[in-house]
Amino acid sequence: MSRRPLLAIVGAATVLLPLLVAHPFVLSLATQALIWALLASSWDLLSGYTGQISFGHAGFFALGAYTAAATSKHLGLSSWVGMALGAAVAALVGLGAGFPALRLRGHYLALVTLALAELIRLVAQNWLAVTGGPFGIYDFGSFTGLPASGLARARAAYLLVAVIAAVGLGLMLYVCHKTRAGRGFRAIREDEVLAESLGINTTAYKLLAFGVSSGLAGLAGTLYAYYIQLVSPTVASAATTSLVIGMAVFGGLGTIWGPALGAILLFAINEGLRFIGVVYNLIAVGLVIMVFVIFLPRGLAGLRLRREERTLRRDAAMTGAGGSGA
Repeated sequence: MSRRPLLAIVGAATVLLPLLVAHPFVLSLATQALIWALLASSWDLLSGYTGQISFGHAGFFALGAYTAAATSKHLGLSSWVGMALGAAVAALVGLGAGFPALRLRGHYLALVTLALAELIRLVAQNWLAVTGGPFGIYDFGSFTGLPASGLARARAAYLLVAVIAAVGLGLMLYVCHKTRAGRGFRAIREDEVLAESLGINTTAYKLLAFGVSSGLAGLAGTLYAYYIQLVSPTVASAATTSLVIGMAVFGGLGTIWGPALGAILLFAINEGLRFIGVVYNLIAVGLVIMVFVIFLPRGLAGLRLRREERTLRRDAAMTGAGGSGA
């Protein structure tokens, strides 16, 4: 099955899930999985697709979440305004963080982004008046305009998050596959020096990648804040970034849709194994990622890529045989 019909089936199943599942707990897990899918894909746009390694994506996620929560709690703004502000602030900070990327590469850039995330975490932990300090910020409300409670609210929240996540994923896929920027991203990932020598404006494309990626990570953070209704400094921890990277690797780097699928499946595995204990389920998830890295280094997306490579080799062999016969 080609990618488009498969994605259409997955998308249809995602939309129909609220109508088929009449349990708020299952809908809660599905909603959180979609938030992680958007976050993992935003990381893949920057690191997997453009090659700019980021170890601080949790910082952008936390920045969006705290901005949305603080504006709703302290200024009384609706969730719609909070989501827009959270994504915008994260995008602006991402653009600011992108300037070091103009001179840094590889592990140097990774250290800078890791330091940025740690700085955001420390500010959130110590700015008591705005962020609530170590205990986090709460009592700031949820999505505006949804049913008050019960199954209807769970379904409405799921559909809202699903639509926003789908728009974010669609935007990334469009930019990466239908615009000149996508070709610029891939050129930077493969060989930045060669891309510059060919006249590609690597500066503009790297800043664009940082801005779009961090903005969508911040948007995922706002969805997390309004759905969970609690934001604490732990969302900016290195553990969050590690989980996001694991989801992206599990799904397949440089594909956008692969990390989204990997996030949904890995989150389901993580939650499904909670019955064996909080520590042991993390060990099990780590083992799953290790197995995939060893036996399927391209992730879930590698299954399709491997099938395409076999098809190309078979077509080449048939063409060669036909040419020899002629």
